[in-house]
Amino acid sequence: MAIGISHAHASSSSTIMNDSPHTNIDVELLSLPKCRRLPNEVISPLTYTNDVVNFDHWDHMFITNCCRSLTLHEFDGPPSTILDLGCGRGLWAIEAAKHWQGSTVVGFDIEHTQPRSNVLEKSVSRRLKWVQGNLLEQLPFLTSQFDFVRMVRMGLHIPEDEWPSVLAEIARILKPHGVLEVIEEDLLFPCQSTRSHDVTPGSGNSPGSSTQGSNTVVTTTSYQKSDSSLKVKNNTHSSLDTSSGTSSTSLPSALDAKLRHPKPPDPQDHSRLQRAWEEMLDNYFLSPQPLSVLPLYLSLSFSSIRSHFPLQIPLPCSSSERRQLMTQHSTPTIQLDPATLFELRPLSAQPSSEADYSARASVITAGGSQRNMSSWACMHLARTVRTIVGCKESIWSAYERLYGEDPTPLVVRTTQQKSTSAWSDLRPSPTNPLRDYFERDWINWENDMADRTSLRGRMRAELMWSEPIGKPPDWRLWRNSLPQEDARSFRDESAEYCRSLRGFVCFKL
Repeated sequence: MAIGISHAHASSSSTIMNDSPHTNIDVELLSLPKCRRLPNEVISPLTYTNDVVNFDHWDHMFITNCCRSLTLHEFDGPPSTILDLGCGRGLWAIEAAKHWQGSTVVGFDIEHTQPRSNVLEKSVSRRLKWVQGNLLEQLPFLTSQFDFVRMVRMGLHIPEDEWPSVLAEIARILKPHGVLEVIEEDLLFPCQSTRSHDVTPGSGNSPGSSTQGSNTVVTTTSYQKSDSSLKVKNNTHSSLDTSSGTSSTSLPSALDAKLRHPKPPDPQDHSRLQRAWEEMLDNYFLSPQPLSVLPLYLSLSFSSIRSHFPLQIPLPCSSSERRQLMTQHSTPTIQLDPATLFELRPLSAQPSSEADYSARASVITAGGSQRNMSSWACMHLARTVRTIVGCKESIWSAYERLYGEDPTPLVVRTTQQKSTSAWSDLRPSPTNPLRDYFERDWINWENDMADRTSLRGRMRAELMWSEPIGKPPDWRLWRNSLPQEDARSFRDESAEYCRSLRGFVCFKL
C-alpha cells in the first residue's frame, strides 16, 4: 500500500530505511500525496459510549498489572512533561499525575469528556491540563516540549496514509532523548471461520452468500467482488433459472444439485458482517493490521525502537465446543506469564516470522509459574466486541453499500430453530428491509460472541455465584437452537484470534 508523507520527509527517509529492518520498501512511494482526508475532517467510526470507556479502564488495569507500571518503558527518573494523545476520559493522565508528583501532564483528545479540575485533588489538577484538538492536524504544542508522549489504540482514528505525518509531528514535539510509547492492536472482527458455505455460481464457496437471524434464515443471491472495488454484484439471474430449477450455464452436476437443493445457511456464519467491517475500514482508509505497518512508519521518525512479541489472544470456544472437549478430556488451556508479556527488545532484533511464532508459542503454552489465561481471553473478547458494537452504525453504512442492490431475499424458517428473541417475529420493513437483514446478522453475531465470552460461567467458576432465577439469556437460547455437532469439526487448522496487541517504545536521539 502506498505510503503518503511530504516530499521533505521522503528525501531523508532513505537513510533511515537503510538502518531499519524494512529494507525492501520502495522509498519512492514516500513522495506520493500526503493524504486523502479533507482538511479538519475527523476520522471516528467509533461512538465512544460508557461501555467502551469501561473496557478502556479494564485494558488500563490489565496492562499496568502486567507491567507493574504505568508505562512499558522503565524511566530512570520521572519525566517532567508528559502528553497523553487520545486520552479519552483521562484515566491514564490522572494516574500519571498522581504517580509522578513533580510532573506536568497534558491530556489531548478530540472530545471534551474529561473530568473538571474541581473534582480532582488540587495537587493533581494544578499539574494536569486538558487540550481539545484533532490528532491528524498539526499539534498545538511547541517543538521539543515533552519528555514523554503516550498514544494507545488509535488505529480506528488514524488513516494508514497519515501514520507517517502523525509520528513525525510527535517527533517534533518530543525533546531530544524523549520517549514515545505506542500501544496498538490489529482491527480484528472476531468470528469463527465456518466449515463450509453454500456453493453459488460465480463465487465458488462464497463466504458472503447468506444471512441469518437467530430464528430466521435468510437466503440471498450470490455476489462477486471486483478488483477495483468492494461493490457487490448480483449474478443470480444470469446463472440460474430459479423458476425451472435448471442452470443456464454448464455447471457440474454436483454443483447444480446444491443450487436446486441448498442446505440451510449456517447461523454461525458471520461473513457478511465481517465483510462489512472490512469495507468500513477501507472506506476510512484504516489499516486492518496496523501492527504490520507500524514498525516501518515508526522507523521513519525514530531510529531506536523497542518492542515485544505480539500478544495474540485466541478466540474462546463456544459452549458447544467446550462441552464436547470436556467429554473428550481435551479442554485447551492458555498459559501466560504476565511478567514476560511486555518484555522489550530492540525491534531490529525481532526474530523472523517462523522464529517469532515459535517464541510466541512458547510464551502461551509453557507451564511452570505461569497463570491460566482463559478468563482473561474472555475479557479480551468482550473488549473487542464492545469496540465493534460502538462502530455499529458505521458498519451498517458499509453493509448498505455492499448489499444495497440486493433483491429482497427469500425468508426460510428452519424446523429445528425455535423462537429465542424479539427478532424471531421480525418481518422485512416496507421502507428498508435490508436493515432488518442486517439486524438479524448482527443479533446472530452478538449471541455467538456472548456465548463465547461466557461471563455467567466465569462468575460461577470464579465467585461460586448461582445461576440467576428467570428467563435464560437470548444467547443461550440461540446456542441451544443450533444443531449439536462434533467440536472437532468447528475449527479450521489456522488459529483464530479475538485480539492481537503490541507495544512500541521509541527514542528520539
